[in-house]
Amino acid sequence: MQYNSVKICKGPNCKAWSSDRIARELRKTADNLDLSDIKICRVACMDACHGGVSVRIGCKGKILKLKEAEEVLTILGVSNESVAY
Repeated sequence: MQYNSVKICKGPNCKAWSSDRIARELRKTADNLDLSDIKICRVACMDACHGGVSVRIGCKGKILKLKEAEEVLTILGVSNESVAY
């Protein structure tokens, strides 16, 4: 399945789980792999706090709780073997 957006919560609880770092790593990866069709957005609190960073992939996707950028890459089906952080 092809996704065109990754929304990452920028609320205080997600920031505590390093949402800033995850967004930064995803943007860098998207640039390195020329994934210009995937838009990485920071969004207001998704009200799904606790247990990791709230991430929504696609427009109507359910909210996932993730702890590392690699988890998003896996869901997107992108190989991260050639990516250096």
